[in-house]
Amino acid sequence: MHGRRAVVRLADGPSIDALIGSRALTPVAGDRVDIEVQSDPPGLCHIHPRQGCLWRHDTRRHKRLLASHVDRMLVVAAPKPGISAEQLDRYLAIASIDRMPASIVRHKADLPDSALDARLDEFRALGYPVLTTSAQTDAGLTELVAHIGHGTAVFVGLSGAGKSSLTGRLIPAARPRTGTLSTGSGEGRHTTTTTRLYPLPAGGAVLDSPGVRDIRLWPMAASELIHGFPELAQAAEQCRFRDCAHDGEPRCAVAQGVAAGTISKRRLASFRHLARYLASA
Repeated sequence: MHGRRAVVRLADGPSIDALIGSRALTPVAGDRVDIEVQSDPPGLCHIHPRQGCLWRHDTRRHKRLLASHVDRMLVVAAPKPGISAEQLDRYLAIASIDRMPASIVRHKADLPDSALDARLDEFRALGYPVLTTSAQTDAGLTELVAHIGHGTAVFVGLSGAGKSSLTGRLIPAARPRTGTLSTGSGEGRHTTTTTRLYPLPAGGAVLDSPGVRDIRLWPMAASELIHGFPELAQAAEQCRFRDCAHDGEPRCAVAQGVAAGTISKRRLASFRHLARYLASA
């Protein structure tokens, strides 16, 4: 079908262009697919069941699938442009709700920022791995590659944090190429709007997607959002009421945890703010 092509990496390594055989097929980066190699050109004919899905909430307030089979979200935090604890909460909540392990990459290690480092200590104490890197000096890149292992990772974070520079240092071939076809349906879009999956030399892969710039939480109830705050969700199992919103209800175990010092007051306030916003979105 003219204009519906995808770049498919074969099991033995090389990549080929393939036609998407049906309008009913809407592949995304990371999909496991079957192709008819005997046709000319090869045709993409089947998409295997997905897991590890990465979603984006688009401007029409609908969820849009960006990629599948993502094994880890890497939230990039850097002194410039900076990132607040609440912004980190949101990225990490997306990962938790999508059941995706998440780590924080403290990028631009060559730029000191004691306030940022102290902020990240809070998340380190919650159990999130924090890696330190620099695309300028290559510091920490070996450890980052080892952390990704043989899985597929995606960088998310604020514009200017260094997601593209990290991808470029890990995979030089990830630099934009004019006229390159997208991974997925593409529909002839320019490379600046495509999503691509780049294999790492030692195994594993990095997903490069402009869509992650707009990744955000979508409208949901507090009962769903709380799974984005694992320590709150664990305490919530002991709340008096099953439909507790953790916002002033009697015998709320989450509030009791804050009073006892086992749960961060800031994290509960962040959850409450997000829950109110998402309920009215």
